[in-house]
Amino acid sequence: MRAKIILILLLIVTGLAIFYLYPVKRVNLETLYPDSVFTQLNQVRQEPVQQITASGPTWTYLVTGRGDTTLLFLHGMGGSYDIWFQQISHFKNRYRIISVEYPPVHSLKDLGSGIVGILDKEAVQRAVVIGSSLGGYLAQYLTANYPDRVLMVSLGNTFPPNTEIKEKNAGLIRLLRILPEWLVIGQMRNRYEEEILPASGNSPTATAFLLTLLGTKVNKQNLLARYHCVVDYFDTPVPDSIPVQIIESDNDPLVSSSLREALKARYPTARVVTLNAQGHFPYLSHARQYNAILEKFITQTND
Repeated sequence: MRAKIILILLLIVTGLAIFYLYPVKRVNLETLYPDSVFTQLNQVRQEPVQQITASGPTWTYLVTGRGDTTLLFLHGMGGSYDIWFQQISHFKNRYRIISVEYPPVHSLKDLGSGIVGILDKEAVQRAVVIGSSLGGYLAQYLTANYPDRVLMVSLGNTFPPNTEIKEKNAGLIRLLRILPEWLVIGQMRNRYEEEILPASGNSPTATAFLLTLLGTKVNKQNLLARYHCVVDYFDTPVPDSIPVQIIESDNDPLVSSSLREALKARYPTARVVTLNAQGHFPYLSHARQYNAILEKFITQTND
């Protein structure tokens, strides 16, 4: 009888180990990229990245380009430093570029101090801050708490400080903490394919980049840490003296209409650009138009 119980326990432990340690499915979709886009991505990825230890973990970031003005790019919850590759390629001949990749830290305070550490290391006193989604939320935090480091700020497909996201996702996050990584990434991949990518017109560039990122740089550890930053509430206002641009999509599946309206209400003097049917990743799916919007904001504000 005892041997039978031990056998059952071993089977249960083995089953749980297989369930939790099952490898994450990785997808290679390089053939989906248009040739010119794939060339741009490779050129950006071939540039050496820098590292700095700030607020505990090690940060990875790209510094490239040339010019008197620095553009600081901040990615979203499911991004990486090179998700901005089409903007980096477009602007690098006229501006200095810094594009960061977040380590798994769990607060805006730690994200902010890490980014300031990068600016200090690169001798950048003030930068044009360009963020999307979590990056746009972080850009607001930086502008509010380090206004002397920000020239102007562009907020793409993002949200203001709120409690809506935390309340809406409380049950999902509790489940996410206990699910194995392969299942978390699989569910995220399904949501991309069923909801997020169709909202971007099933752009080949967005599809290839986002789906290949899942299970590599975007893993369960990073997702949980970045979610904690998404719901990290702050109430410090952004100074009125710093120019603000808001870029939104009218069909964004990840930022509700109520949050989009709340963002515009928080920055009533902001320049607002509303994109038609471009989803949550217009800088990936409609890069040429997005670059033109950024260009107009940067140059007109500096005139």
